[in-house]
Amino acid sequence: MILAPPPQARRQQGFVLVMALVFLVLLTILGVSALNTTSLEEKMAGNTKDRNLAFQAAETALLAGERWIEAQLQKPNFPDNVHGLYNVDTTSAVANWDAITWTSNVVSYPCSPSVTSSCGTGVGKISTQPKYIIEDLGEVPDSKTSLVVNTDYQSKGITMLRVTARGTGGTDAAVAMVQSTYSRQY
Repeated sequence: MILAPPPQARRQQGFVLVMALVFLVLLTILGVSALNTTSLEEKMAGNTKDRNLAFQAAETALLAGERWIEAQLQKPNFPDNVHGLYNVDTTSAVANWDAITWTSNVVSYPCSPSVTSSCGTGVGKISTQPKYIIEDLGEVPDSKTSLVVNTDYQSKGITMLRVTARGTGGTDAAVAMVQSTYSRQY
């Protein structure tokens, strides 16, 4: 019996190994890119949630200020910028925003300018309770042109008030401010 010589081993070039490593590097880059994108989207969603919480907190304080104005039977007394009640400089018709620090002389929700302690529970899931101020913008004179109401019964004018509220989100980094101008006849 004659045995055939064993087949010669071919010299391997290692091409498959190089291709496998290239594909592995490409898949790693793709995975890291997907991870970074997911992380960025998660941060954006968190920031959007934080900003929305801040806006909702500021809106809550704004509505509390408007409800307080509506509940007043007489024109409120605006002392020298205390308890969240400010007099606006009538020469410029703009509040001195530099004087407002949002830590003192403001109203913290759910309190009101007339009640500043033991106010109950505030808004949950936020860093700091929202705050607001109410500014007296002055009176707009009545034109006295009503044909129905006798001039003896007409008011002296309409009081213009501005409510400015500041709210924070889950962190103090997210801040939202809202403002409304409210007119009321006393």
